[in-house]
Amino acid sequence: MNDFAYELCMAIFNNDRFFRNLSEFDDYLYYVVKKEGYEAGYTLKLITPFISAVGQLEVVEKLLNNVIFIPDAKKAADRILKFCRVVVVSTAPKKFVEETAKILGFREIYASELEILELDDETRANLLDKVDIIASLNKEELYRVLEEIFSRLWDKIEKIRVIGAKEKAEIMESYNPKFPIAIGDSITDCKMFEKARELNGLAIAFNGNRYAIEKADYAIVSSTALSEAVVIEKIFSGKKLEIEPRLGKIFKISESNMEKVVKESMKMRVKLRGSAGTLG
Repeated sequence: MNDFAYELCMAIFNNDRFFRNLSEFDDYLYYVVKKEGYEAGYTLKLITPFISAVGQLEVVEKLLNNVIFIPDAKKAADRILKFCRVVVVSTAPKKFVEETAKILGFREIYASELEILELDDETRANLLDKVDIIASLNKEELYRVLEEIFSRLWDKIEKIRVIGAKEKAEIMESYNPKFPIAIGDSITDCKMFEKARELNGLAIAFNGNRYAIEKADYAIVSSTALSEAVVIEKIFSGKKLEIEPRLGKIFKISESNMEKVVKESMKMRVKLRGSAGTLG
């Protein structure tokens, strides 16, 4: 359940609003500016210069020791692996994904590279000075300041290998799956969801936010990973997709129930993940 980028920012800068504003700028670049080559979910690229300015990679090691799984994750993983091949595709840094996936028994992994950029002393000092300023800004002023900061860094940032929305969809397609089942929860999963449906598979939002639910066939709202396992088992056995109330709820998404599902899903998302659950 960890949001690695958020937790990394909090561990280093202890500034919730700073991360939220970078995440908002990520949405702005993708949806409004439509910056060439930029994908939804590249927030890690935006964070990297600031992390590089501090240079505290030891924080990553500490986060690896603070992994939080949704209840019954290992039991669910064992059941799912009996029915299908699992490929983990994540925007989080590779080392973090490898460690968590290994615990669950997942072996095929694609994840982002966390790279420390080489920055001169003046650039490092300037970036660190801007953290609290960025946290204090809103909308147009925020976008203006961040565009100015990143205008001098794009050459470095663009080389960082991050798994975003496009990459997730491409990785899924590269497997040439006969019946892909995509499970995700955020904006970075939207193109993967679209690709799964295009390939005659299914897209399932698990405690997803609005972005994910709007692109999904089904939405699961649950406090236990066993709900995912039950749904996967029923898909492969051809049974009706339903789960016991004690495991949560599953919805077939439609225009008529969209708002209800988003509301229930976001409530569960925040209950399980706290402040990070409100992010895109």
